[in-house]
Amino acid sequence: MRNHKVVLTRSLAGVPDAGDFRVVDEALPEPEDREFLVRHLYLSLDPYQRSAMAGRHRLGRGPLVAGDMPAAETLGQVLRSRHPDYREGDYVRHFGGWQEYALSAGERTERVDPALAPLSAWLGVLGMPGLTAWASAVELAGVQAGQTVLVSAALGPVGSMVGQLAIQRGATAVGIAGSDEKCAIVTGEFGFRACVNYRQEGFLERLRAALPEGADVYHDNVGGQMLADAFSVLKVNGTVILCGLMERYNDPARSKPLDLALPIMKRAVMKGLVVSDFEHRRPVFEAAVAAGIRTGQIRYREDRVAGIGQAGAHFARLMRGENVGKSLVVLGPEAAN
Repeated sequence: MRNHKVVLTRSLAGVPDAGDFRVVDEALPEPEDREFLVRHLYLSLDPYQRSAMAGRHRLGRGPLVAGDMPAAETLGQVLRSRHPDYREGDYVRHFGGWQEYALSAGERTERVDPALAPLSAWLGVLGMPGLTAWASAVELAGVQAGQTVLVSAALGPVGSMVGQLAIQRGATAVGIAGSDEKCAIVTGEFGFRACVNYRQEGFLERLRAALPEGADVYHDNVGGQMLADAFSVLKVNGTVILCGLMERYNDPARSKPLDLALPIMKRAVMKGLVVSDFEHRRPVFEAAVAAGIRTGQIRYREDRVAGIGQAGAHFARLMRGENVGKSLVVLGPEAAN
């Protein structure tokens, strides 16, 4: 067996393209004492990875250059182990990177239980995106029955979960997405009361029409102009959860800074969200969401491709906003041959 991994062909500038990545072949690494080898089944692609590739993320690495492999969470199965705490056959989630196999010493590694939920869900609704949504709706915003919650990037794995969690708590969810097709899924599958296509002419007027009494909470995944527009429908004393900066990930210079008069006039409460702050809540979150998946109360979409060679093109698709759900690369069969 050989390992195949994706590396950059050059330093990224602007929106990524499939040509910015290539696959390299290397010998399969062997675990040393207190290490184990993971065969990756799923590779998670997330917008924050673009910022990390540019050295602008809290992961702490500098900008990636040609030959560097991007970091990412992966879901896999222990193939060989010389670690006392991990056995061959265990399913684990860890930061394995854009590759088919990776060694681990157990840092930032968690076992997952395939009996609780589908394995791929542990990178989406039961993974970092799901915990992010939980932190927003439950921990920071404290969404209550009778409130109205506005969510940008509403079909993404974070936004769709924020809306569903708000609905479970008795609130009404209104989404913003990038096409009529996406909006139909947001309302039809995820139960949002309405969804507004921001790419259509007259977006701001249609957003106001969808929220005639305003929004109590706005969950922001985008920043820039989208954040400014949301203030036009935010209620006085409303809450804004600052979660993502999709507008600036590809090119920070094009992002519009926020006019601070907007939150002042609305007397808004603004809270920044860093998901790692809520790791201590993961057991409660996982139990609640896994139960919701089993009962059908929590739904999710996955945007899949197969094969490590498709990772670059699929990431470019994500960063153009063309994904429909959680972006995943399927790297191998769930059961070992």
